[in-house]
Amino acid sequence: MRLVILVLVLVGASFYVAPLRAFFAQQDRYQHAAEALRAARADNAAFDLQMQLLTSKTYVAQVARADSMLVPPDTQVFVVKGLPGDDVEPVAGSGTASTAGSLSVFDRVEDLWRTLLR
Repeated sequence: MRLVILVLVLVGASFYVAPLRAFFAQQDRYQHAAEALRAARADNAAFDLQMQLLTSKTYVAQVARADSMLVPPDTQVFVVKGLPGDDVEPVAGSGTASTAGSLSVFDRVEDLWRTLLR
């Protein structure tokens, strides 16, 4: 008798497994779609702001001067070379690592150990 009740309970539970799995899958799809919609709305708002800015003559002139080095007619332009900050070299990430072309034997062994112990 217990075996029959157990079989009936398992059969009844199996009727709930597939719908629950489908429900959870649908919830996941909904969450992903809602997140994509929020991202699309944020992008749309940014594009609307950019469109509004591009209709302004002052903004277009500012971007033309900054990005393309364009100036209005009858304007004299001066280019000053050698200002501080023009020739800044990128700083390496770690102070102990050498450049790839000048690795010492110690640096190579240290790198090998870091790779093996990871």
